[in-house]
Amino acid sequence: MGSVNWNVVFGPEGRALFASGLWITVQLAFYAIVFSSLIGSLIAFGRVSKSPALRPLRVALTALVEFIRNVPVLVQLAFWYFGVFGLSSVQWFVSPLTSVYSIEFIAGACALIVYRSAYIAEAVRSGLQSVPRGQYEAAMATGLGYVTTMVRIITPQAYRMALPALINHYVGVTKNTSIVLVIGVPDLVFQAYTLTSRTFEVFLVMGTAVAIFVVLCTLVSTGFNALGSYLDRRWGYAQPSHGPRSVKSWLKALAA
Repeated sequence: MGSVNWNVVFGPEGRALFASGLWITVQLAFYAIVFSSLIGSLIAFGRVSKSPALRPLRVALTALVEFIRNVPVLVQLAFWYFGVFGLSSVQWFVSPLTSVYSIEFIAGACALIVYRSAYIAEAVRSGLQSVPRGQYEAAMATGLGYVTTMVRIITPQAYRMALPALINHYVGVTKNTSIVLVIGVPDLVFQAYTLTSRTFEVFLVMGTAVAIFVVLCTLVSTGFNALGSYLDRRWGYAQPSHGPRSVKSWLKALAA
């Protein structure tokens, strides 16, 4: 077996390509996580509303979520890039952004945001519906208004209960960023393909891309799990930790 040519990955060309691709991937994941969380939350709150006057809205939001979830993300990407952003009026509307991001990047971000918003809406809705009805009634009985009850009592508990599902979706959308290469966005996978075509070191280059994705997704998961632990301490769902646990306490926990 021949020796591994690590210079392909760690040389100037390899470092530059992987760094630029990783930066694009991180930006896409960031925008997708932030905006899909906002849009998904709005959809979730609309779907759990109880007002009879909002029934048409609930029906429309339910149909929208089902439609988005049943269309493959690759098809949605083509719709946004070749359809929506193929219109001259849309290109004119987003022209202020094109000095920073390409049309391909914006179309890819829109596709990821819309696709993942449907799933996050369901995760947040399940969290909202998991809060016991008694929580609403107790808050109202103490004189709190509807908005205060939702903001200070219901929403924190709902998001904490939905957080494990949300983390799965955040990791999923981070991996989904790789599909933007089909419309020419130079993300991490696109740059890996570029480096592979120049060096023919498929296993080494793609193995590096896989390792970077594993680290990136692990950071996303660990970061939001840390956020969940903070919320547990902040709202009293779990007792705060007082320093590192001793070996004796670990053995007791294992024996329990």
